[in-house]
This record gives sequence, C-alpha cells and structure tokens, in this order.
Amino acid sequence: MRPEVLVIDDDCPILEMMRVVLDRIGYRPLLAASASDGLALLRSTRPDLLLLDVTMAPVDGWQVLDALAADPALPKVPVMLFTARPLDTAEYEHYREAVVAVLEKPIAPMELKRVLDRFFAG
Repeated sequence: MRPEVLVIDDDCPILEMMRVVLDRIGYRPLLAASASDGLALLRSTRPDLLLLDVTMAPVDGWQVLDALAADPALPKVPVMLFTARPLDTAEYEHYREAVVAVLEKPIAPMELKRVLDRFFAG
C-alpha cells in the first residue's frame, strides 16, 4: 500500500504539481488548499506524512503546527515543512521537535522521491 502524504499549500498550481509528482513517485497524495481544509482532512484521515507550506494566508504553517500540538483529537503525524523562503531561525527552533525535515521550493521530483523514500525507509 502506498503511503499517504497530505500536502497543505494555498498555491493551487503547486498543489496540482504535487498531486502529479507524488502519484508518479509512488505516494498517495491528499491535498488541501488551506490550513482549515488540511486540519479537517487530518481529522478524517490518518496520512502517513504532512507536507506543510509555511507561508500561507490567513493561517500559516506555524499556526497549523500550533493547532496540531493543541488538539489531542488530531493524529500525531510527522511533518515536513515546504517553503520558498528561508526560515526564521528563532521561529523554526520553537517548532524543531515537531518537524522531521525542511524542503525548499521548488523541489525537483527526484529529490522529493529521495527524501520521502529515505523517510519511509525508517
């Protein structure tokens, strides 16, 4: 069975690209175009990994991490941040324990495959 990867990103072209890429490299994509949609999907599914955009509006990736930590009803899912801008060091340090990796946009499909395969290999 292919691992499920939930992608939360408010950029619809990126979501579509991630849908195609994840499917082609052997993963089952679940997509959410907003933090609220992503949190709702987390409540109804149990994805194997969350690929989370940091810079979204009106709720950003940091606030999604806060919601994950604060709500015991949400499943504890490993999180990889997905960002086009350098992370603020102090902000990242606050969330370091909740994040298994940081990926920079744009990411090549084969690089994404390498990172995901390594993560799921254990």
